[in-house]
Order: sequence, then structure tokens, then C-alpha cells
Amino acid sequence: MNPPIRFGTDGVRGPAGEWPLDHAGARTIGRGIAAWVGKARVLVGRDTRESGPALESALIEGLVSGGVSAVRMGVVPTAAVSMAVLSDDKAKAGVMLTASHNPWADNGIKVVDHRGEKLLDATALTTHFHGCTSDSNGTISTHPDPLGPWRSAMPTVDLNGRRILLDGAHGAGADAATQVLEAAGATVTRIGCTPNGTNINEGVGAMHPPTDLHGCEFAICLDGDADRLVMVDPTHGVLNGDDLLWMLSRDSNGPLVGTVMTNGGLEAALDGRLVRTAVGDAKVWAEMIRINSAMGGEPSGHIMMRDGLPTSDGLYTALRILEIADGGPLPLGGWVRWPQSQRNVRDVSVDKELASIKQAENAGCRVLVRASGTEPLVRVMVEGTGAELWADRIAAELPKS
Repeated sequence: MNPPIRFGTDGVRGPAGEWPLDHAGARTIGRGIAAWVGKARVLVGRDTRESGPALESALIEGLVSGGVSAVRMGVVPTAAVSMAVLSDDKAKAGVMLTASHNPWADNGIKVVDHRGEKLLDATALTTHFHGCTSDSNGTISTHPDPLGPWRSAMPTVDLNGRRILLDGAHGAGADAATQVLEAAGATVTRIGCTPNGTNINEGVGAMHPPTDLHGCEFAICLDGDADRLVMVDPTHGVLNGDDLLWMLSRDSNGPLVGTVMTNGGLEAALDGRLVRTAVGDAKVWAEMIRINSAMGGEPSGHIMMRDGLPTSDGLYTALRILEIADGGPLPLGGWVRWPQSQRNVRDVSVDKELASIKQAENAGCRVLVRASGTEPLVRVMVEGTGAELWADRIAAELPKS
């Protein structure tokens, strides 16, 4: 008997071809989504992974067996699914088949509700994953303009004369982002924009930003499903989500939402405006709504804006920053990053009582040790003086699982 299907930080994620990301699991999830939404319309997008088409077919098989009108969107950014759902009054949910920043051999299933927002609590959905009967009376169609609502939501920015390096991570946003940037007048140099099913995120994109800007002013780096953004500036180097949030904060006077991973230097620079929450862009969004914050984000590059899209989108974030720049350099400066080191450790368990953790904290460091919600890893973060040494020591002492 297969184990229960559980939603992690960002839906279901793991090795493609293994439960629940095999035919049976995807069909089960599709049938559960159908029971959750009723006989309504569900939009389905995917990234460029080799396993995507087969998982899409299995998921849609489950949706149709539950009476859903399934609409294929093809290869699109995650935010394009969100915007298509939001603009369609008959759509009750959207599904994105992606493992985001993970390697090509993984895949995943993200779900958004009728507002295009990710699920903070998936309990109402996951209760339908077992024991459903089949009706076999749904339909399958193809979306006539899958990028239309997403493209219409992009900020109008004059990029004439700007030379931009786009690193598409060989993922879902490579062609779509190119089209938007060129339509705005930019001269675009492309890397990581030739997906073959097995090269998504491999040495490119937000996880591996380029060191060579190929003569461009800066780089826009996306991840596999284009919901993350990392930028590269020739003077300041790699700019992560903390830098992006700082630049965008110029347009906001109220509180901003970060996570427990947000750098302490940014918190100090924001002078009491930063509110922290747990890791996960859905949690950031929920906290933004709770405290009426205009924007929030994660160091990984997920940035959300209340006056923007219902999910994070790398290109949208970049255009908002370029809007502030108004033809000039990126609006950097004004905060100092505190020393911070991270380690991702496999085949270990979380032990928050390690002596090395206590010693690092007694030395004035901030320490976070947690199980990843998206990969089989334990993530170690140490911030403060000696962060590199403490992170190595803590990672080495975690108990083997």
C-alpha cells in the first residue's frame, strides 16, 4: 500500500516516476482535486522537465474522471497559471507540474485556488486523495492564450537601449520572459534558454547565476518555473531576494514581510519595518495579508506584492525594479549584509540540541536548523561572526538518519 500523499512547503515534490509522482500518484492527486473543486474548470501548466508530459496526462486523467473540465496550458511560468485562473470566472483551481529549482529528475505538483493563490493549508484538498469514485464525464481542452493574462499583468516599462542578460534556467520562463523583455524594447542576450528535458536548472538560472554578463548591464536569472528571481550587477555581483526586497522597499513605507532566513543586516536597515515568518512564499503571502503589508519575500528570490500577481514571478519582480530604476542603474546601496552561511546536508536528522548550536548562539550567532520542505535535506543557516566555521561544524555533527 502506498503511503499517504502529503503536501510540503510547496505542494508535492520528489523523484519523478516514484510515488506519488508516478502515473498512479498523479492520477490520484488529479482525482482528489476534482473532488475538492467539484465539476468545475481546472487549468494545468508544466515546466520543461522530461517527465512533465506523462505526469500531465496522468493528472488530467484523474481530473476528468472526477468530472472536471481540464484545460492544458502547456509550458508556462507558475504565475501564468495563477493569472489564467484569476482571469477565468469558471476556473476553480490551477495546477503547475514543476519541481521549481530542483534537478531535472525531480518533479512536483503545485496547486493554486480560485484566486490564483497557493494553498497555505492543503488539508481540505488532501482529505480527498483517497477513497474517491470515478465519474468519467469531464472534458479536456487546450487554453487559447495561456500567456495572455500573465503578459497583460506585466508592468509597462520602457527598456529601449537597455542590454539585459536573461538566464532562463532552461525552464518554463525562458521564451515567455524573452518575449516580454524584447516587446519592451530591451536588447536581450540569452543563456539557459534551450531546454531539452534534462538540463533544467543545471548550472544555470537563479541557483547558478552567471559570472560573465556578456557585455550586458545586468542579468535577470529565473529558476525552473520562473517564480524566483536573482539578479547580477557588474559592481555588486549576485543580488538575492534580500537585495530585491530592499530595492522595492523604496516604494513602501509600511511593514515588509521576510522569513527566518532573511539577513539580519536587512532587518537592521529596515529599522523595525521587517516582520519575519516561516519559510515558504505562501506563508509570506499569508502574513502580508494578516498585517496589511504591501510586499514581502524570501532570500531565495520569491517576491510578492499585494498590488501585483497572486503568486511570485521572477520577471514581474525584475520589471518592478527596473520601473524604479527609470532607465538608470539598479537602485542599490543602503544596507550591509551580515555574514551568513548555509549548508544543505543529506542523510541526517534535525537535532536542535547539538552542543555546537548552543555554542554558536552563545558566541552571538543566529542559528537555524530545519528539514527542507522541498528536498530530502536538512538546511543549516548560521548568521554572525564566524558563520562559515560554525555552519561547517554544525553540519558535520548532525546525526545520521
